[in-house]
Amino acid sequence: IFILTGESSGDKLASNIVPYFNPLYFDIVAIGSEHLKKKGIKLFFNSSQISVMGFFDVLKKVFFLNNKINQTINCILKFKPDIIFSIDSPDFSFRIEKIVKNKLPDIKIVHLVAPSIWAWREGRAKHFRKFLDHILLLFPFEKRIFNNWKIKNTYVGHPFFEKNIAYKKFPLEIKKKIISLCPGSRVSEIKTFMPIFSNLINKINSHYSQNFLFHFPVLKDHSKTVKKYIPKGSSFVISSTEDAKNFYINKSVLAVAKSGTISLDICKNKCPLITIYKTSWFNYFLIKPFVKIKYANIINIIANKDVIPELIQSECNDLDIFRKVIKFLDSKKERILNVTNYQKIIKKITLKNSSKIIANIIKGYI
Repeated sequence: IFILTGESSGDKLASNIVPYFNPLYFDIVAIGSEHLKKKGIKLFFNSSQISVMGFFDVLKKVFFLNNKINQTINCILKFKPDIIFSIDSPDFSFRIEKIVKNKLPDIKIVHLVAPSIWAWREGRAKHFRKFLDHILLLFPFEKRIFNNWKIKNTYVGHPFFEKNIAYKKFPLEIKKKIISLCPGSRVSEIKTFMPIFSNLINKINSHYSQNFLFHFPVLKDHSKTVKKYIPKGSSFVISSTEDAKNFYINKSVLAVAKSGTISLDICKNKCPLITIYKTSWFNYFLIKPFVKIKYANIINIIANKDVIPELIQSECNDLDIFRKVIKFLDSKKERILNVTNYQKIIKKITLKNSSKIIANIIKGYI
């Protein structure tokens, strides 16, 4: 089995699935990162090298990314796996799989996390259905869409929610309340959102007389970059492990997070959440005409209403975020209602043993 991931979120999902493959009977090579590495999986290269966002980021690394794609294709052709199992990152994975399928037509390709054709560019389906053998869906509403395109699919639920979190204890200043600020997993995201968070921290400290500990869940490699933006004299903690991240988010009175997988982590930890998102105006105007949905957060998309507050693009600024933060910090009722409402939606995308279901589908192709 060759596993293809391009993001830390995909690496995490894969790490929950690989334990169902006995290493005595399965030879697994992957493009992944820390989670798969901890499971003893051999990495062809670390997926953090190819984690980019937006038109300009891709443009700047286009030759590097093309080189990585060619290297991966050559590796797969040499390895000759029975199955390619890809997770999310379709722009990376599908380019590879299309070429490999042409050269090795007997190979089976299973993909987890469907491209969001329900949000934009639905016509993409006619291209990837030519080489995908099976697509695994996280959300029940996707099934009708992929059935219409006659692509073999199975709704498997979201593996993030199949198990409860076993919390470990970490240092905690009892007198300080915690606010989690989540700028994303890429350097480009950190450089976009940390200046906003820096100003937000100043406003919160000024308004509440520095009663808060600010928590930043980021990869260890990015901790120095994050520290550069934190205002002097502010109390903060950076978590770079899954256990520490979960502990501090769970103990937080509020989280403000860049839209993405981290939102689901926060929901799993039952922390009140405000979603923010901002990209370059070029990217925004390039994509906006093709987007068919009103919301950025998947919880809101499923609910088709504003369950979790969103501050997008022009509203994603320290003043507007601060106004929303005050509303939550000053009202326990608002915080409880926020969590209660999104937990109802999460139940709709949760199945028991999602990872085992996924592993069994993959095994069925061998």
